[in-house]
Amino acid sequence: MRIDSFFKSSLLLATFLAFFVASGAWAGSGVTITGILLERGTRAPLPSVNIYILPEKIKAVTDQDGKFTVENVPEGPFNWVVNLAGYEKLDKKDVAGADGKPRQLYLEKSSYQVYETTIYGKAKNRDDSARTLRASEFLTVPGARGDPVKAVQNLPGVARANGFSSQVIIEGSAPQDTRYWIDGHEVPIIFHFGGLTSVLIPESIDRVEYLAAGYGPEYGRALGGQVGVWTRSPKKNRLQGFGFVDIFNSGGLLEGPVGEYGSFMVSARQSYIGAVLRRALKNNSSLNLTVAPQFSDTTMMYETELTPRDHFKVVGVGSRDQLEFLFTQPVKQDPSIRGNFDNITAFYRLIPQLTHKHSETTTSRYSLGFGRDWVRFDAGSDYFYLNEYVLSGRAELEQQLTPFWKSYAGFDSRYTWSNVDLRIPSFNNAGGIGNPISTGTLMAAHVYKRADQLGLYLRNVLHDQESRWTLLPGARIDYYNDTNELLPVPRLGLRYDVDEYFNVRLAGGMYTQRPSDQETDSTFGNPDVKSSRATHVALSAEKDFREGSSDGFVVSGGPFYKYLYNLVVPSSNLVVRNGATVPLNFANTGSGRVLGGETLVKMNFKPWTGWLSYTLSRSTRTDQNGTDYLFRYDQTHVLTAIASVDLPRNWKISGRFRYSTGNPVTPVTSGTFDADADVYVANRGPFYSDRLAAFYQLDLRFDKKWIYDKWILSFYLDVQNVTNHQNPELIRYAYDFQSKTTVNDLPILPTFGIKGEF
Repeated sequence: MRIDSFFKSSLLLATFLAFFVASGAWAGSGVTITGILLERGTRAPLPSVNIYILPEKIKAVTDQDGKFTVENVPEGPFNWVVNLAGYEKLDKKDVAGADGKPRQLYLEKSSYQVYETTIYGKAKNRDDSARTLRASEFLTVPGARGDPVKAVQNLPGVARANGFSSQVIIEGSAPQDTRYWIDGHEVPIIFHFGGLTSVLIPESIDRVEYLAAGYGPEYGRALGGQVGVWTRSPKKNRLQGFGFVDIFNSGGLLEGPVGEYGSFMVSARQSYIGAVLRRALKNNSSLNLTVAPQFSDTTMMYETELTPRDHFKVVGVGSRDQLEFLFTQPVKQDPSIRGNFDNITAFYRLIPQLTHKHSETTTSRYSLGFGRDWVRFDAGSDYFYLNEYVLSGRAELEQQLTPFWKSYAGFDSRYTWSNVDLRIPSFNNAGGIGNPISTGTLMAAHVYKRADQLGLYLRNVLHDQESRWTLLPGARIDYYNDTNELLPVPRLGLRYDVDEYFNVRLAGGMYTQRPSDQETDSTFGNPDVKSSRATHVALSAEKDFREGSSDGFVVSGGPFYKYLYNLVVPSSNLVVRNGATVPLNFANTGSGRVLGGETLVKMNFKPWTGWLSYTLSRSTRTDQNGTDYLFRYDQTHVLTAIASVDLPRNWKISGRFRYSTGNPVTPVTSGTFDADADVYVANRGPFYSDRLAAFYQLDLRFDKKWIYDKWILSFYLDVQNVTNHQNPELIRYAYDFQSKTTVNDLPILPTFGIKGEF
């Protein structure tokens, strides 16, 4: 009995030991593998992704940093397998061994092309008049060369500017009626020389806001509208950047983390477009480009979380343009035009920004803009020098006062100290036809001026979750010290949501714009002139036919109306000032009207995307006799169609077609010889009673990306005016005005470039 019992116990113990040893041996034969799953090319970590090891059918899941750990992997060959929507399937061979080396797995996206036509933020913005373009849209818009502000020119309501212009003309207003700003602070220019590109490298921009008729109280001092650029936050996950080179300019950007909470960005560009122009003009005996046209710009940013409630960011922007040339022979139309011409335009801004979150319902924002603007223009013995220091400030308190009432209260100030030295002739430019410079009166002066502009604003958003109505009442008060004006103006917005996918909006208000420094100068202008005024009304509707899906159409549009009054216009009247009879120069006797309608159709049917924008408008001004005439920037029809298609292997083809009515021009009937100046002076017909021929142009763009594990190589070819259509932009008359020719817009212009990202 005892022997039998002992035998059974020994057998059970031996079996247990054998199983234990076998189990230990099996466990010991497996290895642990760690690694990280990254997006190929961008090296962005991919969180919460299933990773499989086959044929063992072992599974791991990546964490928020894309890292993973796989245990008990048998030694020997195996396959990594990852299947993720929007990415190419990964099936990679590997060998499990005792080296313990961490793995890096790269998952390639199905497409790295970023262009989409969705215009974000229209329905969600607190300002219903605003349209917002994100970086994913403007970087590959055909004809814009990746430039954000040039992409804005494709939106409805924006008139077509000529190929040499650096202006944005909004809804029948004058170019000087548009204000430009970066992170809420005004800058003097938004484009470099000739409108080639904007003053910020596109990849540093988060979004561009376009504010047209009926824009809200946060901004003012502009009768036409606003174009604002918002910089993005520097990336902080790793050090990264890019470099590019094309036929016009080259540059690069670098960004990355600083410490635990901070990040930085620095970028720079330098052009060499002038070298191309010098070669093109080398056979021109009358014009010598002594210094080729060139521009440069730089952007610097630093951002950090000071506390869980305090966010700090500082942005530095600098821009410089220079053009110098020499007329070796006098110009026939005006012999006084000869010699050396030199122009430098530059500015910089330093913009610190602080956001403080007081509570879940209250946030305050503060920012300052320090900077300097300067212009140097030499034309033979004539010159104009401007040196201006600028200090601007913005502050805003956002409060959710009740579940249905949110308010935004703030101030918007700008102070300038200007020094101007000038020696230039004044001459008649009536009807857009300039008299020869030699017929003008020479003006020389040194002017110092301080201008204070202070704005206070209040916006309210009233919306009950149970109601389809949203009311947006607001107001703004502007103070201008040089005209001694305190101007309160109301703003109002109203939105009705017919259903989840259809809404109707109404926006309107009153607007003011201070006269320019020249117009208020006691010598060259009228110190008694006051601010120009305008009233805007805009009605719009938007219908989303996608109704929750990704494919389909979104259609928006509606009419707008502007009444302009108290406009500052030239005056030939005389006035007694300080006991002397002097020219009035300028007076607030101008007025005008703009009436129009605009439509935007957005389309998304993958792989096709696109949009169609159309504006119908009429812009008139009234002369001193009460007679209406077409405004010089009136364009009855403006049509823009853009389409893009994603192709396999990261190819993209996109195109843009534009059509617009030609600008009004003043005809010249004849010329009268001025013996004193030895030139002919134009005899003008009815102002702006004729038009240039209609404009149309087709642009094409081809993009290709090559994806590597740790970097991306991109190539683009952008061809403007593919058909080489001759679009007239200006009329050039013979010296005696007996004949004329047209100055055409740019001919076919192919540009190409490469870009490397890491």
